Amino acid sequence: MFDANDVLLGYHAVMRKFLTMVAVALCLSACAKRGTIEYAPPVASATTHDIWVASYRADVPSGQRGAPPRPAAPAYQRYTVSIPPTHAPGKIEWPSGTPDAEPDFVTVGAARYTSYRSFARAVAASDQSGEDETLLFVLGYNMRPGEAVYQLAQLKEDFAVPVPTVLFSWPSAGVGVGYIYDRDSVLISRDWLEQLIIDLTRDSRRKILLIGHSMGSQLIMETLRQIELKQSVDIARKIDGVVLLAPDIDAELFQSQARSLRTWPDPFMLMVAEQDRALRLSSLLVGFRPRLGSQTDRSAVEGLPVSVVDLTSLSNGFAFDHQIATTSPS
Repeated sequence: MFDANDVLLGYHAVMRKFLTMVAVALCLSACAKRGTIEYAPPVASATTHDIWVASYRADVPSGQRGAPPRPAAPAYQRYTVSIPPTHAPGKIEWPSGTPDAEPDFVTVGAARYTSYRSFARAVAASDQSGEDETLLFVLGYNMRPGEAVYQLAQLKEDFAVPVPTVLFSWPSAGVGVGYIYDRDSVLISRDWLEQLIIDLTRDSRRKILLIGHSMGSQLIMETLRQIELKQSVDIARKIDGVVLLAPDIDAELFQSQARSLRTWPDPFMLMVAEQDRALRLSSLLVGFRPRLGSQTDRSAVEGLPVSVVDLTSLSNGFAFDHQIATTSPS
């Protein structure tokens, strides 16, 4: 027989742990400058990268509380991001004062496009690699636009990515308490991510490599499932591979999504870390359900053509160990 007092004590202990984790997350968000795109004149010693952005999110007016209504359609932009000559792999050197391209990540140029087709044509025209491929990155939970733009520029620099890099910026609330809003945004964003994939691969020669982080991984899986059901993209020919970094997906949901895929991109990789504290918080929010990105064994993907890469040993204590793949110098 159970004791009601024991149940209440257990519940209160869990809630104290949950509230402590939320408080830490909010403190980190409040204490750090959150992802502002800062402009500065270029310097000859810096490296520059073009980051192409399909931004499906509205600006939050100054002083507004809460997440804004989601826009009717994405906006299309290009940012030229300058990487400082003193850049250390795995880091984003944010401006701490007046933006300066010598020590900081800054933006030195920008352009807007009037339609998704003109945007896709510009992306293809920028490809000097000869590989006819585009890297398409889908941001994760609690990520603001500037953070994602600079994170992708850092990834492009650190991994020497030679192909055009495109960010799909879905409408994350960009706050620690916006988890449910963000999960709804993922579902609302499926059609626009599908449309972006269609347009980036419309040329018969072009392919994409899909990379998703955290909740962005769930958006990728939902969109692949939708593409398969509608047959809107030839997955075997057009998607060169999929990499899911710290995927914030329920393991059973992943299996359900996987059952819809007759064709799997090759390679298909999961990068996971057992101690991912952000995914522990996510697990608490959804009733102690384990998240795919913290499961280091293959049981969650048994029978699927999926490679699991365990990054647990690369822990650096940064960002709740939720971005090991992009922040660990190893």
